[in-house]
Amino acid sequence: MFTAPDLVREIGVSRRAEARESVLLAAARLANRERRIRRRLQRLDGHLAGQRWH
Repeated sequence: MFTAPDLVREIGVSRRAEARESVLLAAARLANRERRIRRRLQRLDGHLAGQRWH
């Protein structure tokens, strides 16, 4: 049986774990977004570099 302080502590632990998971997921999404943007820029730079010579 949980006491009130035990329950409050467990809720706090659970919320902190959820918050950490949320932060990690957001960081992963941002890293993926950054990779996609960098790839697009590289393709665009390559395309523009190819046009300079024509």
